[in-house]
Amino acid sequence: MKNGVLFPEFSEALKEAYVDVAIKQIRGDKREPNDEGIFLITGVAKEDVCSIRTIADAVQFAKEVQEASPLATVLMAWHTDQQFSGPYGVLRDLEFESPDSSAHHAMTFSDLVSKYCAGSSPKQLLDELLASGSVVSVGNGIYRAVTRSYVPSNPLSQQNIQLFARLVHNVSESAEVNLRSSSVGGNGLMERTVYTEHGISKDELKAFDKFIRPRVQSFVDDIDNWISERDKPGRLEVVKTGIGVYHFIVNDDEDSDLSKRLSN
Repeated sequence: MKNGVLFPEFSEALKEAYVDVAIKQIRGDKREPNDEGIFLITGVAKEDVCSIRTIADAVQFAKEVQEASPLATVLMAWHTDQQFSGPYGVLRDLEFESPDSSAHHAMTFSDLVSKYCAGSSPKQLLDELLASGSVVSVGNGIYRAVTRSYVPSNPLSQQNIQLFARLVHNVSESAEVNLRSSSVGGNGLMERTVYTEHGISKDELKAFDKFIRPRVQSFVDDIDNWISERDKPGRLEVVKTGIGVYHFIVNDDEDSDLSKRLSN
């Protein structure tokens, strides 16, 4: 509601998600999905199922959630690929493209995009990274990465919405896995939460934010470096995995209402 998303729009998106997941489950059972079967699994009306399935590219929810942002991919590669860093892992400033057409020119931002996001426009990616403050110009057509993470400049951009969807999906997926009987006895996924019991002052909240940011960033960088050394194309029987760290502030009204509902 805060972002102007009305219930009919949310409802339609949710129907598409249910239909998408049902189709994947049916195909996973080596069966061909049909409107009746999808209706029985999801409860989505058959006429809605038919409409969703016949609209071109309508069922793309899960694909969009899982697709990595090319902007985040470029930044990650800039920080981890030794071709784009100098001695001791210090990042190199990159030209947008080399005036030298020989095969032995220094690696450029365009080379970075070509290697990790083939098919994407280097100019458009650079413009967005500049707008978000993730990259700055140091003059003479040379650019410097100043952050390791990409934060879209437009709060309701497609990239931001996909990041939000991926976050909610991954947190919910981990929690659901740990609710399974097979996860009993420490066989589930790592899940740790630190929180206040009585609360801290608003001034201390600012100090807490300042306290956790560098520590979390250092921790995440270490994990990213470990993964990047092993996350190579062409490997067989791979598992896509990672970690997520987030700072939450409890809404007292919503938390109280949730506690009441759970106690009933």
